[in-house]
Amino acid sequence: MIDKIRNESRAEGFIMGAVVGAAAAAIASLLFAPKSGKDLRKDISEGTSKTLEQADDYLDTAKQKGSQMVDDVEKSASEYFNLAGDKTDDVVSKTKKLFEKKADKAEKAVEETTDSLKDKYNDKGQKYNTYQYRS
Repeated sequence: MIDKIRNESRAEGFIMGAVVGAAAAAIASLLFAPKSGKDLRKDISEGTSKTLEQADDYLDTAKQKGSQMVDDVEKSASEYFNLAGDKTDDVVSKTKKLFEKKADKAEKAVEETTDSLKDKYNDKGQKYNTYQYRS
């Protein structure tokens, strides 16, 4: 994208240089042509008008291209932000699922350990109780 902008900027600079060069060449040819003052002033005026029209056209084209580049950059940025958001949502979702699985495993392990300890305690308690009540 940046290379595209650079290339367009270079092309626009070349075009602007060509327009300015053409205007300078036209003015120089008018100044060195063997014409009367009145005809020369008329030719200079017409040449200046044409050059200004070309410059206006160039400016309009540059504005349109600049606006298009801004739109392209905004669109690309929006797409990248959406993609990043989707990836982030995906990572968050996977992380939540992983924590839920680990929490379930931990809960099962605690339940199994608790049941095992209850069984052991009940066994020992019964033995203890049997000894206690024997006389």
